[in-house]
Formats: sequence, structure tokens, C-alpha cells
Amino acid sequence: MSDLSGKKIVDVAGWAPTADGLSLVTNWCTGNRYTGYEVLTPSTEGNDAAMEMLRDGTADGMFVYADQAHNYRPNQEGVTVTWNESLWTGLGTNFAYIGTGMLGHSYNGTTLAISKKGSGLNAILNPCIKKYMETKAYHDVCKKHDFEASCYPNTHFPTSGSGESFWMLKTNEQPAGGCATGYCDCAAGLSTGTDDGW
Repeated sequence: MSDLSGKKIVDVAGWAPTADGLSLVTNWCTGNRYTGYEVLTPSTEGNDAAMEMLRDGTADGMFVYADQAHNYRPNQEGVTVTWNESLWTGLGTNFAYIGTGMLGHSYNGTTLAISKKGSGLNAILNPCIKKYMETKAYHDVCKKHDFEASCYPNTHFPTSGSGESFWMLKTNEQPAGGCATGYCDCAAGLSTGTDDGW
């Protein structure tokens, strides 16, 4: 329920989303934007440097992709670890996401092309992208690269299954139960009397 006022939020240097994006996203529990926070930027690039600042208490929160803790989870079979697993151990017990589904910093994903404002390039590309996103080929490429949960579903995506991943849901869509999944619901902070999800 916090607007992050007075909080220190660490940005992941050299990675998206960038710190300026935090001012463009909505807190889905209050319907308002975040304001009054201080952004910290580690001198070292990467997720570990930012997570270290969160874990050692230098920062109160971290602006990071909602699936990053899942991607960096410990003990993944067949994965060559290039990060500090101990920093990412304890999702749902030692740390949790207090805001998810905040996509106000992006429009339909990452940049495909950049052009001068008013060039008309978007009028050429957007209809092509929209048409492609409605095809089976789009579904197949999402499936091939294990991005089905992140892609925009069309009629070729299965309608049944385990549902969306926690990191794909807005905070106000998270299942009730606090922060045990690592993704807090809106009532999590209310039950403990804090405003930060714990």
C-alpha cells in the first residue's frame, strides 16, 4: 500500500527497467503512482550488486524485473550459474516482490525500431507486428524459446493449464496469503502493520 515516499530504491545499473521508469508505473493496490523516493545506483552493473544493497539494508526496495528472482533461483538443473546464488535464496521468506504487473514503462515489450518522431515508421511497423502476433508462428516462436508466459496470447495459445506465473500478475491479482510465494498481495502489509509488504 506504500507510495514509497521516503524509501531508498536501488536500480539495477546497466539493466532494464531503468530507474526513470519507476515514476511511470502504477501501484495496483492504490491505483496511484509512486512518489517521494530516492533512487540509488550501485557502482557495479548487474542484478547482484543491486540485490546486495537490498539484502544488506542500504536500500529499502529494488526496481527489477518481476521474474528475476525466478531466473536466478538456486539449484537449477543444467544451468551454469553466473550470479551469487546466496543473494537470491529466500524468495518468500527473506525478500519478496511488493509490486508486480507494473508495465507502464513499456508499450508492448521492448524496442524493435527507433526513428525520428513523426517519421511514420510506427504506422508501417505496428500493423505488421499486430498481424504477426495473431499467427500460429508467433505462438510457436514463443514456445520454442520458453516465453509462452511472457508473450501476448492469441487463439493459438492453450486456454487451460496452470495459469499465469506470479510475476505476470498485477499485485492486486496475486492470490491471498501474504508474501509466502515471493509475490505479495495487496493485504500483505496491512496484516503486519507495515507499508512495505512485510
